Amino acid sequence: MNETFVLIAVFIAVLIPTFGILAAIQSRAELKKNLEDQPARSRTLSSAQIDEALGTENSKMRYYLSVMQEGQKNSLPMRLIQAGFLSSAAIWWFMVIRVLVVIAILVITQAFFTILFPKVTTSLVIFIGLTLGGCAFILTSAVLENMGKRRLREFKKLFPDFMDLLLVCIDAGLSIEAALDRVTREFLQTTPDFGVQLSIIGLEIRAGLPLHQAIANFSQRIDLEEARVLAVLFRQSEELGSSMSKTLRSFSKEMRELRIIKAEEKANALPVKMLFPMALFMFPVNLVIVLVPILIVIMSVLSGLTPQ
Repeated sequence: MNETFVLIAVFIAVLIPTFGILAAIQSRAELKKNLEDQPARSRTLSSAQIDEALGTENSKMRYYLSVMQEGQKNSLPMRLIQAGFLSSAAIWWFMVIRVLVVIAILVITQAFFTILFPKVTTSLVIFIGLTLGGCAFILTSAVLENMGKRRLREFKKLFPDFMDLLLVCIDAGLSIEAALDRVTREFLQTTPDFGVQLSIIGLEIRAGLPLHQAIANFSQRIDLEEARVLAVLFRQSEELGSSMSKTLRSFSKEMRELRIIKAEEKANALPVKMLFPMALFMFPVNLVIVLVPILIVIMSVLSGLTPQ
């Protein structure tokens, strides 16, 4: 029994510090992630810079509109725009980075095999280098796709704030165009990427595009279902002549309720998701705790037996 208590004490002495260290690391990682997700609130743009960003002479806007006119949704320019690179030079930079990555991998592969495995033939080294370079060439596209998806997730978090600010401006007496311009200026100060997307809506409205169509284009750019629903609501409000503020208020209320429902769904799914990791990591430990003392006793009994 003394050996059993010693084993239990050793197990607890190792388990508690391990869980403490893991909890501290996880809390620091979550804090770092929250700080990175929190948008910077420092106002760095002047009024002249904001007016330039909202103007039709903005080179980024002209480039975006030219790409949209081509209508190729999965093209490289459109993927670069979704990743946040609103410049015609972004394509050339992306291709240059691709080529440099492939060349770097070829050089590193050659140096690696030359230093560590000098007997390997040159043809095999070239084949391995080209294979790794091709994988890296494809991986750059995957990185670009990941950057675009990350920006879309950030935009999805910012969309409820956009709705609240737009509703406040409309309740204050501004028209929908003036409210959109005011909210766009605010987001250009805090989150320029999202502000640029909103400024495109204003430019399309000034170009003669209906509001619901501009919002629909906005929903396609950020790939957000709530924005598509908002475009449909704006279209219905224009056709039926209903109040825009009531429409926005009802939609904002539905969005809040939907967020609560999604949070409850995630909370209800958490026990099921925790079941398999807990069974995988805790069951073997419990099994060891139960069986090891019994095995020790059995071994001690067997070792004490003497043949007759």
